[in-house]
Amino acid sequence: MPLRNVVAISLCILISLACYSVASKNRYANLFAEALDVVDRESLHEIPRRELFDNAMNGMMSELDEHSMYISGDTFRMFDEDMKQKFGGVGMYVDNDPVNGRLIVLAPIPGTPAFEAGVISGDWIMEIGGLSTEGLERGDAVRKMRGPQGEAVTVKLGRGEREWEVAMVREAIPVASVHGDWRHPDGEWDFALKENSNIAYLRLLQFGAMSVEEMRSSLEEIGGTSDGLILDLRNNSGGLLDAAIEICDMFLGKEQLIVSTRGRQGRMIKENFSSTAPLYDPAKPMVIIVNRNSASASEIVAACLQDHGRAVIVGERSWGKGTVQNVIPIERGKSALKLTTASYWRPNGNNINRFDDEASQSGVWGVLPGQEHAVELTEEELFENARQRNMKDLQGLIGPAKSGADEEVEAEPHVDLPLQRAIEVIQEELGEKNDI
Repeated sequence: MPLRNVVAISLCILISLACYSVASKNRYANLFAEALDVVDRESLHEIPRRELFDNAMNGMMSELDEHSMYISGDTFRMFDEDMKQKFGGVGMYVDNDPVNGRLIVLAPIPGTPAFEAGVISGDWIMEIGGLSTEGLERGDAVRKMRGPQGEAVTVKLGRGEREWEVAMVREAIPVASVHGDWRHPDGEWDFALKENSNIAYLRLLQFGAMSVEEMRSSLEEIGGTSDGLILDLRNNSGGLLDAAIEICDMFLGKEQLIVSTRGRQGRMIKENFSSTAPLYDPAKPMVIIVNRNSASASEIVAACLQDHGRAVIVGERSWGKGTVQNVIPIERGKSALKLTTASYWRPNGNNINRFDDEASQSGVWGVLPGQEHAVELTEEELFENARQRNMKDLQGLIGPAKSGADEEVEAEPHVDLPLQRAIEVIQEELGEKNDI
């Protein structure tokens, strides 16, 4: 047989195999499209095709595991903004007044359009874009004021007997993920505890795109001015895996295992090791506070530094989320699949995931404080701690106008028992060193 005939036959076979493969993959896609058409045409209740599609995607992802999901629309936009730590907005904290339910400005953020427009604490927000805010919940108000950068939003404000409108052009509003214990009058954070100024305090809200640089800058700022460090990871639900790894690296010596990831059937994907010199003096005591809502990347940091003896864990057992999700954009970046692709394992070889069969049977999951450092709270105490800390975050931004919101900030604070225990641990370790 001539060579050209052999080549032609081979090409035909390859093309046939490729077509068979594509047809096999598309068979269920075609079936899904057919079912979508039938429901759209025959269902008693008329539902937009987009809504049908979104519901089908949600159903598919929910069957995989408790963390995989389909993200679209406003949910995808807000998720993307959270990870990038910036959004298009006007820059002010708002809430519903607990007395009358009206929308009130808690504080403008310095340097933002709201601040430059003269908005101050205690101003009422009467309308947004010409629509009344009466009965409007805080979350809905925030979404109305956010939008594309460079576009204006008109807000009607009230102060005393005066009402006026102001058009503010939305800008990129950065969202800091590293907070200190209190703010200076200019809104800048102070990373020393107000009542124990020799102890540094860093509160990490999430592991976002800017968290590593924020943490590095904060550690450089506290430098040699502190005798010990408290890293508060309470209510931090996680974020970017790479950010957690780099933050661990800031506290470890070189070539120490931070976390390993495994795929299907326990196949090792990668072991991550520290590679740089520590940014914070390893001779100084360090405490990490966690609670039942500390998850994922928070647990990677807490577990790593606990296993290497670098930090003492104080608080409650963490959430127990030991899986890694990749965010895979689809629909040309308009939506995404948040898909579980791996599990992660702490340096001592234990799995953090509470839903792992072996871990759930053994009871070895999450990150546990030592028995002498455990501080169990009721739901009410947990909520009150978070509320007081969030209100304290506004101090330094509250202007001269008085309202129920800033009076609440000035009220006697609730005793933060986990923080109090963390301070005691630092002081005990410092006392032991001084005795030596």
